[in-house]
Order: sequence, then C-alpha cells, then structure tokens
Amino acid sequence: MGHLDVFVRVKVSVMTTLMLLLSVACGEDKTTTTSGGTGIVDASWEQTEEISASGGEREFTFTSRTAWSATSNNPEWCEILTGTGQKGKATLRVEVAPNTTTAIRTTLVRITAEGFPSVSFKIRQNADDGTGTGGEVLEINRNVDEVLAYYYLWNKDYQELDRDLSLPYVSISDNFVYHTLMKMTTNTLDKKYRESYGGYTLYSYLVQTPTTSRAPATRGEVSHGIRKGSPIPSIGIAQFAYVSFGNGEIGLCPLSVFPDSPLDQAGFRRGDIIYKVNGKVPTESNYISVFSKLIYPSEGAKFTLTKHQETESVSVTAVSLDPTPLIRAEVLEGTQVGYIIYESFDAAYDNDLLDAIKRLKEAGITDLILDLRNNGGGHVMTSNMLSTCIGGSRCQNRVYQYYRYNDDRMADWKQTSQELGTSYDQEAQLFYERFYYSGYYGARLSDYDLNLNRLFVLVSGNTASASEAVINSLRGIDVPVTLIGSKTNGKNVGMNVFSWSNIDGFDYEFAPISFQGYNAKRETVNPKGIDPDHAVDERATATGWYADYGPEEPLVHKALELIGVVDASRTTRGTQCAGMQLKGSVQQAVAHPQGMLCTEPVSEE
Repeated sequence: MGHLDVFVRVKVSVMTTLMLLLSVACGEDKTTTTSGGTGIVDASWEQTEEISASGGEREFTFTSRTAWSATSNNPEWCEILTGTGQKGKATLRVEVAPNTTTAIRTTLVRITAEGFPSVSFKIRQNADDGTGTGGEVLEINRNVDEVLAYYYLWNKDYQELDRDLSLPYVSISDNFVYHTLMKMTTNTLDKKYRESYGGYTLYSYLVQTPTTSRAPATRGEVSHGIRKGSPIPSIGIAQFAYVSFGNGEIGLCPLSVFPDSPLDQAGFRRGDIIYKVNGKVPTESNYISVFSKLIYPSEGAKFTLTKHQETESVSVTAVSLDPTPLIRAEVLEGTQVGYIIYESFDAAYDNDLLDAIKRLKEAGITDLILDLRNNGGGHVMTSNMLSTCIGGSRCQNRVYQYYRYNDDRMADWKQTSQELGTSYDQEAQLFYERFYYSGYYGARLSDYDLNLNRLFVLVSGNTASASEAVINSLRGIDVPVTLIGSKTNGKNVGMNVFSWSNIDGFDYEFAPISFQGYNAKRETVNPKGIDPDHAVDERATATGWYADYGPEEPLVHKALELIGVVDASRTTRGTQCAGMQLKGSVQQAVAHPQGMLCTEPVSEE
C-alpha cells in the first residue's frame, strides 16, 4: 500500500533519535545515506549537528560521485564556505555566526551531487541565555522540531523561524508547536481565522496523554491491524453541547447517543436537555464540574437525571462500552433509503462499517443519506474505503485523491515516491492514490458495491477534512453528491501522525499538516468551506430545538423530500425554546481520529 493508503504512526522510546523515527516512518532516511542512490557516500556529519551559541567554523568530509554543490537555508548566519566541488573526496566548510538571541535556531544544509537526489543535515545552534549554554532543550520539542522541518507543508518558512525548544507543554493550546506555528504567516491552510471562534486556530496539534491500553485487534475481513481502544466508562453521551437558559442555569444537550447505552435505554434522545443532575440545576459557577462527571464518569457511577420541562427523573449507571463512531446504520421505515450516522473515520471500526454497508446492500436500498454533520474526519484510508463502496464500479482504476507535499519533497519527487510507496503523475506533477475497488486489506470492496446513482450528505461547519474528501473525491469522478445543511469546514489539508511513548512519564501524539488533497479533476476543497446545495437549519423544528435523528429531523426530511418519498411540507419553527442558546460548540465525549490522517497499520501480535 502507498503512504497515503496507510497512516504513518511512529512510536519511539525516550532514547530513540528522530532519524530512527523517520526511518521507520518512511522506509528510507532522506538525510543520511551511504547508498549509491544519492551520489554522496562516507559522510561525516550527524543528522543534527549541535553548535554552541558562540558559533564558529566546522568541517565535514564526504565522497561525491560527481561534481557537487551545497546550500544553507539561512546563509545570513550559517554560511557555506565551500559551496561547490569536484568528484571524489571533499570537505564541506561551514561558518556559523554567534547567536545573540534568546531562541534556539536551526537551518538545513543541503548537498547535491549532479544527477542524484540531494542529501541534507540540520545545524541547531543554542541560544544565548547569559551563560553561553542556551536554554534547556526538551526532548519532545526536539522531536517535533525535526518532524516539522522535514514534513511540514511550509517547512522552509518554518526553518527560518527562531524557535524556543525550551517551551514546556502546558496544554494543547499552550506548547512549543502551538506557539511556534501561530507565529507564522504563510501557513494559512493550517492557521485559519474562525469568526465563530473570534480568532485564529490551528489544525496541527500536539497532544500529551497518559499511557492507555488497547483492546485486541478486531477480527474480521479487514486485516490492517488498527485496534479499537478499550471500552470506556460512559452513560452513553457521544456528541454534546452546553445550553444556556439565559438566567445563569446551564443544561447539557446530547447531540448523539451511543446505541444501547444506559442513556439510550433510559429514553434520552438527540436534542433532549439534561436539566437536573441528582436533583440540582447546574449553574455558571459549577456546570463544568457537574457535567464532566456525566461525560467522563467512573465505572459504576450512578446519576439521577431530569429532562428540561419534565418533573420525572430517571436513574442511569455508567458502564464500560464501545465508543463506536457508527451511531446508526438502518433503512428508514417505509422506504428503501439507507441512513448512516458516522462521526469519525476511525479505521479501528472498518469491519463494523463494512458490516453495516453489507446489511444496507442486502436490504436493497436505492438511495443513501450519509450523515457527516459532526464528522471532523479521520483516517484517509477509511474515507477511501467508504467512498469506494458508495461509488462502486465507477471507482475502478480511478484516482481517489491527488496529493501535494512541501516544496522540498515535491522537487525531489523520486525520493519522495520511494518514501511514500505511491505513484507520481508526471503530467499533474502530483502524487496520487486510487480508489480501493479491487481490495482493501483483505476485503473485496466490489462485494460491498451499493450500486447507487447518487448520494445525499448531511453537513455542517463540523464536517471537515476526510469527510470533505469523500464529497470532493466522489464529485471528482462525477458521482452526483447533494449536500444538505450548512457550509462545511474547508479543511483541504491533512497530516502525518507521529507518536512517542514514555517521555518523562507522558505519551505524545503529533499531527502536523503535511499535504494538500485534490480530487481526480485536480480540484481541492475550498478553504472557506463547501456550500450546501440546500441550506437547512437543523433547529427548524416545531420546538425551535434539535429533533432526534430520523425522518422528522429537518436535514433528513429534506433529503427524503429530494429523494421523493415525503412531501415538502414542514412544521415551521416554534418558540417553545425561546431564550435558550448554545454555549460553545459541539464537542466529542470520546477521542476519535479527526482531520485527514495517514498512519501505519499496527502489526498483529
């Protein structure tokens, strides 16, 4: 499988260097080689050369099989004194100026033998902290710095930044990655201004977590080995939002509920508002604490819950359950229309998704409503799999997506193709992968061909990345895709994922933006979002609030109207919920992959 057919997840120990990480991730190390493939052999430099803040001159030796040249990304402080040379043994002389700033700085030195791909190594110069030794470089920052300098879509601009590798990790929005990438101005497909947020946000992320166990790999037709997480204590809340009543009282609205969970069995549905917890109404001063115990309960925790505008309460007890992203997969009653609510392209659940598609196929559905309104993306390979099942035979031997990487990797496309294990289109000057029609890790997707002539997708501003790739890629091969709801997120870029274990007692997951996707027509998703074909407010109901998923829910009803199985009449919005408003955005209660992610399948044990 090609690089983008799989997810590059790299696990390294605290003592493992990043170059080993890149070797595992890519199959070959771009920056050090003694093979004949680069024309440079017997090089004396290390992957990263550490230079003191005082600077100085350094010499490196190597043998070139042809005439060669060398360049520095930052010649103003790292000057190449011997920029060219002839075939044979050679000496590269580099002069590094004193670093009088308080930030560590790095540059890339690239050596090219004529007729061969380039090789490179990094020079990292410590900062001047008054002692001449520089600040303390944290291992996690060193690792992510190496990854960004090589993989980031704007890596050249990143390399020119002054970076402080001593910044501590405080939170997902307060760490080295966040502060450094937010300083950039060219990374507009990663750093984007959000009106709803009132500021800039980043898609790239670094997450610090405690070590978690994983359940055995799901045994089924798909055999890529990506495992489900262990069951989690839950009452059944999958997606949720807080609700303000305008008087200081705060409610909790489940926007999706795990099937057969305690909350589901207690009669709670999408749109119901939890008003009282154990007989008390949460307020501005305590709602985070109160509701966190519901959203992230301990095993066996008991709660008494009361719905808004009701007096009777019900009791629920948290149990360990499988936090599936597949909320529903059914044939809507009285129709031949399939309905799938899918909240993340999580490859661990590929067998479950295929089983659901098979049931719909066997039921003889003629149309499909795919609900991605709260799906922020996930694994590229799973979005390809689902798209293939929808497009069927029309996908055979067709391009699913083209990909663009940073300028360095695109310029050296032969080396990059070797790293990724994928094909390069000389005319398009882009890498690409095809739909998985013939096979997907042991599954023949031709057996899951839904044979549909069109697709209806329910969308919102939370529909992003791999979800948008499904829409864009099917439109790229002329499958009619009708969007219902509101404008999508506009994330046309994706990430490679790296992970490190046990660094000072923590595990880290790092996902930098490393590529941009295009469909077979070489069209990318508009970064401002994809406009719906039919704009529908999901709260345009009789109560003016969310309705449960099903034929009476506004977006689903519109799809059924377009399919021709219901009439166009709708009950107009009422005023029963006047004064209520959402407090914040829709949130996930459990962690599922988001974005457009590439990872490496986990080996079976």
